[in-house]
Amino acid sequence: MFKVPRSARFGLVVLVAGVAVGTLATTQHLPVTPAGVSAAPRTITTPTPTPSLDMQVASANLSFTMPLSMPAGAPAMRARAGILVDLDTGAILWAKQPDLEVAPASLTKVLTALVALENFSPDQTVTITPDALGQSSADTLMHLKAGQTLTVEELLDGMLLPSGDDAASAIAVDTVGADRFVAAMNAQVAALGLHESHFSATAGLDDPHLYSSAYDLAVIAAYTYEHFPLFDQIVATRAINLPASAEHPAFALHNLDALLQAYPAAVGMKPGWTGNAGACLIGMAVRGGHRLLAVLLSANYPARLESRLFDWGFQLEGLPPLLPPTPSPSPAHR
Repeated sequence: MFKVPRSARFGLVVLVAGVAVGTLATTQHLPVTPAGVSAAPRTITTPTPTPSLDMQVASANLSFTMPLSMPAGAPAMRARAGILVDLDTGAILWAKQPDLEVAPASLTKVLTALVALENFSPDQTVTITPDALGQSSADTLMHLKAGQTLTVEELLDGMLLPSGDDAASAIAVDTVGADRFVAAMNAQVAALGLHESHFSATAGLDDPHLYSSAYDLAVIAAYTYEHFPLFDQIVATRAINLPASAEHPAFALHNLDALLQAYPAAVGMKPGWTGNAGACLIGMAVRGGHRLLAVLLSANYPARLESRLFDWGFQLEGLPPLLPPTPSPSPAHR
């Protein structure tokens, strides 16, 4: 069931602030909702900064609008929850339980990247400590070792491409500490006006205190993609070799995002999986100047599903499909 949408337009008032001081930095307006799309407004209050946090968050009124009636003909999506958004108009083109609070798995790392990019320079160095390590061998890893020193950008590569839980840990534990970093993640969620999310760690492993919704994840992803070109560059990369230095060995990093191979117009984002969350995916595709963002949670083969969802969404924009038609089941022979 839809909750009341956050705003009658896709507006973004960006307020980049040191949490301790709350200083106005920039204001940017994205396109208003097109004719034929309406929604009741929800009042959003800017959260009171936490003086002791002393980290930056970006406060924003960023929302997507639900049309009076959804476009017809969307492909069937075998997912527990999801959303498809036209980023250029802010219109929701398709949704299934978009406000349902569920485990987001490694989609959490998009928010981790946002907080890191708000607070650290990409070339800031981080020395890995034992406190940041100790993940299970079943976790996805960058394969960091204590004593190695990497830049924030290199840790982002390791967190977003092979989905390294060790990189997600180090970018918090070995900078400001896990507690302060996670507090900043939740402050960032509140500052974006989101209400169905709470985070207890940076990697997204199953925890009853770590949950989000398709809608909230779409807002987090849209904001991060819009404001941090380095993030866009990383998630669009299929593989990268980080050369060895005096402070760390070489790393061969491969992107786990199957959408980059499944759909020609995909520009990346973040997949995830845990036992509770199932397979999840935030994906983005760009064609003919149109930008679509999709989130699927607890889905069967989400890259395949999002490919079909994107193809359908671009057809609403008047673009031809990129995928072959889905074959119809053959009639039973008697």
